Amino acid sequence: MSDVAEGVLPNVPLNAPAPKPSESGLSLAKIQTAASDFAKSDLFIPTIVLVAGLFLCFWPMLHRLPTKDYWLSDDGYYSHGFLIPFLSAYMIYLRWPRHRDTPAKPSLIAGIALAPLLWLAYAAQVSKWDNGSSLFFLLTLVMGTAFVAGWRWAKNLLGPILYLAFCLPMWSLVIDNFTVPLQQFSTVMATAILRICQLHPISGDNNVVYLDHFTLNIAVPCSGLKLLIAVTAFALLFIGISDLKWWGRVLMIAIALPLCIFINGFRIAMIGIVGDTWGDDAGHAFHDYSGYIALGVCFFILMKLTRSLGWK
Repeated sequence: MSDVAEGVLPNVPLNAPAPKPSESGLSLAKIQTAASDFAKSDLFIPTIVLVAGLFLCFWPMLHRLPTKDYWLSDDGYYSHGFLIPFLSAYMIYLRWPRHRDTPAKPSLIAGIALAPLLWLAYAAQVSKWDNGSSLFFLLTLVMGTAFVAGWRWAKNLLGPILYLAFCLPMWSLVIDNFTVPLQQFSTVMATAILRICQLHPISGDNNVVYLDHFTLNIAVPCSGLKLLIAVTAFALLFIGISDLKWWGRVLMIAIALPLCIFINGFRIAMIGIVGDTWGDDAGHAFHDYSGYIALGVCFFILMKLTRSLGWK
């Protein structure tokens, strides 16, 4: 009997303690311990001050972002805004292994600088100055990071923080000054493409192009500026997540404008071709979805260009 037992359970003491379950992964106890340690650390009070300041001075603007005032507005200049916070977080995630061991040393100087900055931000909110509120929000995040964790952390997170500009309502000056020139460039580009396709377009006043069976009215929303803002955001994203050389980064930025003018002009020309061939309803239906197609094409081109420049 003992021989059988030894064959089945060799060298196992009968009174051996049961193995302890693995404690890997998150647990409520670990979260409570981490929260308790954070509350006792030097980072706790600066973090509370920063969060309170951000809430007081910027909540009136921030809670309006995912509404029809901005990200869901009919003009579509900020329709890409939903993606930007996630893309910014993704850049931080990719950089985290390089920076996670950086010591956190709260900066009193940054904390002192926050006081006038938050006052200016509050004044901008009261006066409903969206450009100023957006600018002060970014500056507050940078200075607040230095106040909570130190200047080295502020430097490490500078790129992802500034990237948030693409989801904030701070582009009114760009919209006001560049919409009409881009509208004219897009009209010229579309007309040239239509001539190459032998459709004999006739240019009219106010950016109107006449075809045999369809009329292209290239209005302000078709200027291509919405596409340019989104494509610039994508170009900076690829720069932020890749290790391109300086000239590769310059090339990525420089190509954004001509790429958008060409793609937007091609999109408008395709609307004219569809409308002239299959009628007004088909042309207008293609118009409603062509913007997404153009954005996807630009994203694909930028991704391929980044890979050709050395991104793996």
